[in-house]
Amino acid sequence: MAVLLEALDLSTLKRGRPITFDKIDVTLSYDEVGAVVVDLPAIDRNWELISLDGDGNLTPFGLVLGWDGVYEVPLLIEDWGFKRSLTDGRIVESLTLTGADFLSLLANRIAYRTPGSAWTAQTAGSTTYGPNPAETVIKTIVAANLVTAGDTARRVPLLTVATDQERGGSATYKVVHPAPDATTGTETATISQSLMDMVRAVDEQAPMGVRITLGDGELVFDCFEPRDLSESAVFSATLGNLPEAGLTVAAPSGNAILVQSKVTGATFTQTNGSGASSAWRRVEQFVDQSSTDTAADVTTAANQAIAAGAGKVNIAVTVTDLPRLRFGDDADDVQGYRVGDIVTLDIRDGVTYSDIVSKVQLVADATGDTYTETVTPTIGTTTDDAADQTINSKLSARLRQLERALRGSV
Repeated sequence: MAVLLEALDLSTLKRGRPITFDKIDVTLSYDEVGAVVVDLPAIDRNWELISLDGDGNLTPFGLVLGWDGVYEVPLLIEDWGFKRSLTDGRIVESLTLTGADFLSLLANRIAYRTPGSAWTAQTAGSTTYGPNPAETVIKTIVAANLVTAGDTARRVPLLTVATDQERGGSATYKVVHPAPDATTGTETATISQSLMDMVRAVDEQAPMGVRITLGDGELVFDCFEPRDLSESAVFSATLGNLPEAGLTVAAPSGNAILVQSKVTGATFTQTNGSGASSAWRRVEQFVDQSSTDTAADVTTAANQAIAAGAGKVNIAVTVTDLPRLRFGDDADDVQGYRVGDIVTLDIRDGVTYSDIVSKVQLVADATGDTYTETVTPTIGTTTDDAADQTINSKLSARLRQLERALRGSV
């Protein structure tokens, strides 16, 4: 089976005609918004996808990517570009579409303290969800802000939330609308975060992934627990599906956090991270909390600075599919893996590393002499700008164990 790209009518969520493409580049992410770039030949049927509003902006539209019959994901296209070039003596015109998967809906909404009311009716204070199973907390907040929101402009048409199965460990989430400081007018706490930030915060307490799939005329938001495939989904040079693997270590950008606040008796405080006691590794950073007299807020700010400034350990691998281990759904005698699954890497003899598949890049390229399809998963994290610094620092801590194991195997 081949890669299939279909149009998606956002008003009905019905599939349209298949679309001729030059190249598809889609990156799916665990508890983050995915990204999509699609290059199309500028033929008349593809121009029909482009519709502009009164301000000259692209009217968003949908696509459905079917990957070799083993995986399907709906996509939201929000931007476009046109290019004309002279190639091998002939004029070539192309369209480039960019967008995301539908988790962008979560990133584009903040969590209201009182989601049944409009923003102008919100009040200072906080609302705590839980303690409940992680799935319950996430689905309750998403449904209240995207499906039944009091402000109808916040509701997403044809979006449903799958039945809560109460999966995951216990979790809580506090939605805060802070009051201004009486003297400075500045906020004394972090304002409400996006729904995507909320998902990551809950995942930190009890691992829980989220996805939006296409149902019968509806978008379905659902949660899933990461599957532990560490025994059955193994990548190694011996098996032939791990041709490259590398580990890089970076020094901290801040490990001695110097904080100034209005906390009585503790105006000047200091929080140390790893290496701060060494004259050669100490990196000082100043964190201004002079607007708050709440000790808990100061502690949170210092811990966030420690996490952001911690020395990063990154792993980069190149893996390939095998006939019996591939990206996508399970099949007879075939182990499928997806974003959010836990897999194992055999880095070198006696050194293995198990972690979550945090990203998968899917590329279908018809621009060259030979049509190619590539699947590039990311295991753990490989970037310094992870969406959540706390998650990034925890992944780095696990990679430190791998670093020590590599040294010990020499």
